[in-house]
Amino acid sequence: MANALSRFLCALLVCVVSSGVRAQVTKAQWAADLDTLADGLLQRHPNFYTKVSVEDFEDALFAFHDRLDTLDDQLIVMEACRLVALGGDAHTTIGFGEIGRSMRRLPIRIMVMEDGTFVTFATREHQELIGSRVVSINGIAIEEVLERVSALFAYENDSKRKGTSAWYATLLPALRTVGVIDDHHAASLPVTLEQDEETSEHTLPCVPESHLRGWVSFVQLLKQPWPIAYRKQGGYYQSDFIAEHKAMYVAYNRCREAEDLPMAEFVEFIMTKSDELDAQRIIIDLRFNGGGDETVIWPLWQALEKSERFSDKGDIIGLISRQTFSSAMSNSHQLRDNCGAVLIGEPTGGKPNHFGQLSSFTLPNTGITISHSTKWFQKIEGDPDAVHPDVLIPWRSDPLFTGQDPVLEAALTYEPAG
Repeated sequence: MANALSRFLCALLVCVVSSGVRAQVTKAQWAADLDTLADGLLQRHPNFYTKVSVEDFEDALFAFHDRLDTLDDQLIVMEACRLVALGGDAHTTIGFGEIGRSMRRLPIRIMVMEDGTFVTFATREHQELIGSRVVSINGIAIEEVLERVSALFAYENDSKRKGTSAWYATLLPALRTVGVIDDHHAASLPVTLEQDEETSEHTLPCVPESHLRGWVSFVQLLKQPWPIAYRKQGGYYQSDFIAEHKAMYVAYNRCREAEDLPMAEFVEFIMTKSDELDAQRIIIDLRFNGGGDETVIWPLWQALEKSERFSDKGDIIGLISRQTFSSAMSNSHQLRDNCGAVLIGEPTGGKPNHFGQLSSFTLPNTGITISHSTKWFQKIEGDPDAVHPDVLIPWRSDPLFTGQDPVLEAALTYEPAG
């Protein structure tokens, strides 16, 4: 069960890639690494300057150099994030490394929903805050905080912005960089929360990332049994049969092949069981899948394309969300285009046409790793900002904190129009 919760945490939150950093880096070494960063993006990225001109990027780089002496290592990393974000490629990112482990953070994780921004995780000492709506941080409205930190990362649509801004909004160096706080080494911060229609200010401790332990998820506070989507988050893919609705449920959690269960065998099992149990619908849940290898799931698509059992509109349904990203996002539009699936949920966290296929390089003095795209993927005609669902059901707080899953419920009860 701990593995399942870890998978869900990774799905809801944006995790920074870990990479090493060497001690006692001088400003001259940082300056050299910034030049290596800029040159590396120019040489290795297929087209870093699609969203920013070379001139504007160089102006930002020169201004960054001019400010180096006023910044410590943590703030330099944040400003480097802002610099890389100018390229507009959500796949191209900076690993924080050991510097990230020393960055202070609030002991809560938050999520932007249709009806506000809410605490979804907290350390054990603060678990009573789970379910609270965040009103402000350091006296600044949470909506303004989220807008400001959005300058520190690249995003291709509003779904991605919502997910990633929530991660940065509890990180003190990020808050300092965008002017929400004055001291990113502060031991505590005031956070205003609303719970049970009462608003109160809490002084929350700010702890280095490496010292934050004992996270509690809202899922752990739900009554048993948990919704199937949370119970099936372990492993790369799982399945279950929902007898009441005669629906085969497939949780596709990551675009990776499981060593102990090859996808071809998994697909054969699903299709055989669907026949044995007389399944009338198959539901593929991609909501918590952040990507990997888009070809892994293709055997299932091929089986569904040939299936006589799942041949009518509404027989095949895909569930998507802002966490559906990269290869999983590509899989979602393949599911609709190739298999005739109905998609339910919220828009994906990336665009169908996008940069991807990651590689990386390391900055020589700091040891920080830069992950970057190596290829442009032109998947569909036009340039939509996301894979949009046929039935839109955004995240809302009441269903989430009471153990309901309106997206899955909509899939189970879906009736084609006409």
